[in-house]
Amino acid sequence: MKTYIPGLLVLTLALLAGNSNGQRGRGCITANGGQGSCIPLANCEHLRTLPSQIQAGIAPLGSQLLLRRSICHIGPREFLVCCGPTAPVQPDPFSRGSPVSSCGIQGPINKIVGGEAAPLRAWPWMVVLRGNIGGRSFWFCGGTLISSRFVLTAAHCFKKQLGVTLEFARIGEHNLITERDCDQSGCSPPPQDIPVERVIMHPDYGLQCAECNDIALLKLSRDAVIDNLYVTPICLPEDPVRDMGYSVQQFVGQVGSAAGWGTTARDPTVVRRPATLHEVDLPIHETPFCQALKGSYPNKDMVICAGGEGKDTCKGDSGGPLTLTNNKGTRHFIVGITSRGPLVCGSEDTQGLYTSVHHYLPWIQSTMRS
Repeated sequence: MKTYIPGLLVLTLALLAGNSNGQRGRGCITANGGQGSCIPLANCEHLRTLPSQIQAGIAPLGSQLLLRRSICHIGPREFLVCCGPTAPVQPDPFSRGSPVSSCGIQGPINKIVGGEAAPLRAWPWMVVLRGNIGGRSFWFCGGTLISSRFVLTAAHCFKKQLGVTLEFARIGEHNLITERDCDQSGCSPPPQDIPVERVIMHPDYGLQCAECNDIALLKLSRDAVIDNLYVTPICLPEDPVRDMGYSVQQFVGQVGSAAGWGTTARDPTVVRRPATLHEVDLPIHETPFCQALKGSYPNKDMVICAGGEGKDTCKGDSGGPLTLTNNKGTRHFIVGITSRGPLVCGSEDTQGLYTSVHHYLPWIQSTMRS
């Protein structure tokens, strides 16, 4: 994805010209992960000179990236930036990964009322996989960007008996039909189609039970371009109490979110796949049905139960994320990977099963380092 100076100058004019009173002054997270206020660019001492410096070609390296990361609201006539009390550190635009401080932060979104379609920029870590069987190409599983080079997904997407050849991972997608996705605030760049260098399934997948250790990492053949608006890695729950404000045990009782391009019909005989990314809120809770599902697992902490009547991930959502926010609602963490569920999606008194990301963190981190 390329950065164009003319587009930035247009953005800057909008910053200086419009009004967005409803968002001004609210708290936000700065590009470096600190606390700030959402204010017009002209009022931010640390950032307001960057556009003219960029235009003159004298801006510090990484200034365009810093400006993009600092946007906290996109209104019909102006952009606001998250301005902190101290000058932000200039990011390295050639870095292989996104800084930890910028993971899990949504771009500014325009909420959709009364529908299941996800707003543009709400899921910048979402990945969709393209496969091929016998010359027929199709979308078949989801995934989650956890760094510029790695995607987290489900191992069952790559069962040999399925016979699927993975073509590429698509990053920064929203609508599978349109090349660029737009809302009243602007348009996304085209999605990034990146071949996968290596599929790394958990070595014990399917050994202890049919779907035990249902987790896989995809190593991309090149780094995804992180722009922190349309493409951003999600955070891993490395230290939930410190980073999220509550423990792993307290995940139960929280309301998580999931997304995908899977079928929107509850009937298993109906395949109705939306072109636009859909999202759903899912309560995380333990029920008799959940306990029965967990009965085949040697360690019940390997999976998380979420969902209920009318709310579930469904066919085609496999490998996608179950997410929670921190207790401030400012940062998103992947806590589960869509694994399996009831035959009829969203059935009464049933839940879906999600591989617990926290349980597999040692394997994830050691695999990424190796």
